[in-house]
Amino acid sequence: MNIRKLLAVLPLLAASLWAASPAVNEMTLPETLYPQLDVILKQAVQQSPSMVNRALDLEIAENTRIAARSNILPNVGGYYSVYKAWDDRADLNGRVKVDKLAYAFSVTQPVFHWGERMNYVRMGEIQEKIAQGNYQDGYRLLAQEIRSQYLQLIIKKLSLERSRVINKYNQDVRNAAEDRLAKKVISEAEIFIVRLNAERALIDLERTGLDLESAKQSFARLTGTPQLDDGAIPDMVAEAPHTPEAFERVLAGFLAQKDPPTIAAANLRSQIKLEDLTYLNQKTRLRPKFNLTLGTSQDEQSYTLNVAQKYKVNSLFGGLSGSWTLFDGFSAKAGQRSALNRRRQAENDYRSLTDSLAREAQAQLKQVDFSARLMSIANRLLAATKGGFEVKKTDYARGVVSENDVTLANMNYYEALISANAARADYLAKVGVFLGTVAEDPVLANVALAHK
Repeated sequence: MNIRKLLAVLPLLAASLWAASPAVNEMTLPETLYPQLDVILKQAVQQSPSMVNRALDLEIAENTRIAARSNILPNVGGYYSVYKAWDDRADLNGRVKVDKLAYAFSVTQPVFHWGERMNYVRMGEIQEKIAQGNYQDGYRLLAQEIRSQYLQLIIKKLSLERSRVINKYNQDVRNAAEDRLAKKVISEAEIFIVRLNAERALIDLERTGLDLESAKQSFARLTGTPQLDDGAIPDMVAEAPHTPEAFERVLAGFLAQKDPPTIAAANLRSQIKLEDLTYLNQKTRLRPKFNLTLGTSQDEQSYTLNVAQKYKVNSLFGGLSGSWTLFDGFSAKAGQRSALNRRRQAENDYRSLTDSLAREAQAQLKQVDFSARLMSIANRLLAATKGGFEVKKTDYARGVVSENDVTLANMNYYEALISANAARADYLAKVGVFLGTVAEDPVLANVALAHK
């Protein structure tokens, strides 16, 4: 079955489970800042290995629905046989050649099963809907991981640049110290620490480079896209504006809804419906059920006292057949009790989820606020450090400070830059998690767009 045809229903599901509020447009996500990340997120719907597996889960669910629908469709069956025989007949004092053709074909259509067959059809449709919800939620979680790893690539690239600056500084210090040692200005004891620092800086540079390469490979495996080169990775995480009022409006809209629109909540509601249908089916197990049967057959029949003397019989038949299980060892009662208990479990899980989602959304909004405040501090520190670095460069041009002072100021700037980028990345990640919790993550639109 063509996966694209199978996923044609996903836009309808996305419309029912997700609809971004206007306030979401005022929030900043990583793909808002980096259009190239938005392209990767859209490609990951069909190229990511995890989404390929989830698409197969959807196809399995579709086939399960088709199998469930067969409960209300007619069953067609029969047999056909042709054979030759040589019978030794005592009454004829010899062997007789016998040719036999026999067949039977019939069509059986369920007529009245107390709604049991339609319940099975509905159960198949509900199970498919659950699978579609899991597909969307799986993509949402994948998108969060892709965003996080993409931002980490930027930070690792900055860390590599910082390591290069630190390594160059330590190698220059070591070279200067070696010259002084050669001139007998310093002793072996004084250069020992300088050499160790230079070796550490070189190891750190190599390790940071390896970390970046490993991160790029991991990102490529996660997204199913070609590995990025260093030039395709942004130089830094851009500043993201924070609008507290927009977050408050989104949270208020989420808390005002009677039934949470999240995938997990929708799946639990579907599970409750499944248990209701299972209970109804268990109630009908000991009731009579009726089918309509039509068919034709051909065989042989004896009409005389001589049973060896047989005649061909063609038959057309049709009628209503019934079956009634009078006692099944109390299996139906046990099934009813189990279905009711599973329903109660699903209801309890749903109440717990509803309460926890409200608390979780409120807690995550506080985390977003904390992260925004820390990001503001980090940005201000970066601005101050960058200003100090610019002053040092100006003073060096005037001959007031040494090149070493400029290098140290540059290293401090990189430290502040990495801290600010980490704070920005943390803020963007928390925004994505919050929007996912309140079922307002715009990334879900990619699922509908990819399978139109």
